[in-house]
Amino acid sequence: MAKPSPPSDPPPPRAPSPPGANVSFAHGVLKLAAFVVGLPAAALCVMSLVGAVTDNGYARVIVAAVVVVGLPLVIADRLLPAHDPTRASGLVSDVCAVTWMLLTFVFAAAAGNATRPLLTREGDRLVTANHGDIARAAYLLAGVRLEGTASPEPTPAPSGSASASASVTAPPSDAGSTLDAGAVAAADAGAAKAKPEKPADRTPAELFKEVSPSVVTLSAFQSSTIEGGGTGFLIGQDGTIATNHHVIENATRVRVKFQGGAVFDDVELLVDEPSVDLALLRVDLSTPFDGSRLDVKPLPLANSDEVVVGEHAIVIGNPLGLESTLTDGLVSSRRIYEGRPWIQFSAPIGSGNSGGPVLNMRGEVIGVTTASLNGRDHGAAVAQNLNLAVPINELKKLIRTEYPSRRKLGERSGAGHW
Repeated sequence: MAKPSPPSDPPPPRAPSPPGANVSFAHGVLKLAAFVVGLPAAALCVMSLVGAVTDNGYARVIVAAVVVVGLPLVIADRLLPAHDPTRASGLVSDVCAVTWMLLTFVFAAAAGNATRPLLTREGDRLVTANHGDIARAAYLLAGVRLEGTASPEPTPAPSGSASASASVTAPPSDAGSTLDAGAVAAADAGAAKAKPEKPADRTPAELFKEVSPSVVTLSAFQSSTIEGGGTGFLIGQDGTIATNHHVIENATRVRVKFQGGAVFDDVELLVDEPSVDLALLRVDLSTPFDGSRLDVKPLPLANSDEVVVGEHAIVIGNPLGLESTLTDGLVSSRRIYEGRPWIQFSAPIGSGNSGGPVLNMRGEVIGVTTASLNGRDHGAAVAQNLNLAVPINELKKLIRTEYPSRRKLGERSGAGHW
């Protein structure tokens, strides 16, 4: 009879995972996330900060690269052990990851109220430079939601603009929607769509009848006294109005009056940009202080880069308080004056025209009336009709879907001017 075989030895117990394995895996994932997200986010933060000094793209990129690479390397160099190189394994990458994430958090989150306008402006610059995807990251860091940028198809301007990139539509009221500058952003970001045909030229009389209802008279108050004023024009059906910074500078209150007689005293300041002498205001078109509800169209914005010397132009404004005055002339020059680009035109203007539209003969705004050169400052004889307008493309850079620094006129802004 066969002997039973002895029982086999039990299998050896499985060795437990090293206690630090899970921690090492999580550490690696976090470090990878810091390199993928933290590095570009930190670079955008630095670029936006440099953008407060210069709009030069090369300068912003170079300074950002030096800071986001050089700063963590300097910190790591101070932390590297002098006599035990084995302890330095992974230290440099750890310092880089922590520095980038900390910089992004402090700049975009902890100091959000102060830095949000800088990041928003950086997004605007990137859109203008056709870097739409990177611009979205800057807007995300700023906490600004862009509606319409997911679709590359721009919305045509209300009366037909010269190009898709000049289209600005405005859904009604802030309650459910905002100025659809997303169409502008999408077009500038590289949307490949066929340009619509340009509208035909019209006579000054035809243009005045069509455009003048959308041009407003602005009265600026300090205390209860009118201290100045000028002109503005409607660029959004939600009540967004463009004008010059110097028209509303230091005003505690602004009154907006349309040609049809509707008057608004409750005015918001959306953007105030002294560097280009532009400002955006907003009124609720459905609730005038005086007069009936308005039915007016926003004016289409042209592409001022396409303006040529010699083309006809008209100006509508309020010189010396004479409301709804029409003058016409020519585009006299495209020039750089005192370091800034201008459109020079010969249509006569006077005090009170500031902030009004300069239009081509298709009814598109090519510039914002700003200044008149009379020659006295240069010791010359008094000159006539040497007038300057801010190119409308400078205004388009200020248009967005949300305005983090918006405030009622008369209230102090914690974030200051943009």
